[in-house]
Amino acid sequence: MKSPRARLLESTGKFAVVGIVNNIVGYAIFAVLSLLGTPAIPAMAVSYCTGMVISYFGNRSFTFKHEGKSGPAILRFLVVNAAGFTLNAALLWFFVDVARMPQLLVQLFAIACVATLTYTLMRLWVFHESKVQPEASNA
Repeated sequence: MKSPRARLLESTGKFAVVGIVNNIVGYAIFAVLSLLGTPAIPAMAVSYCTGMVISYFGNRSFTFKHEGKSGPAILRFLVVNAAGFTLNAALLWFFVDVARMPQLLVQLFAIACVATLTYTLMRLWVFHESKVQPEASNA
């Protein structure tokens, strides 16, 4: 059986894999929309919604191996993503609209902030019922 630390490291690594795929796709959508002249927050909204689909299925089945009921997990997932979306929008609003920084650069920073928040909440709340399969014993 894996130690709690080993399980934490494993889930962090798997979350990173799902997150990298999710954020490459999401940032590509954000970049294309930005280059086409879409303002920062609407571009983020489209990319964020796409990323939510990738994130839910990737993290539920791969990262956390969640075996609990999907209904409550989806509701918690939506709450966490509402918080992530709000943080992302606030960062874009402040740094792009108020501080006049480039939206492509700001979104890279926002991705890191949102990933930290969502990983923590997903691990501790959204998929907390996950069951780790015990490893086969050699005894």
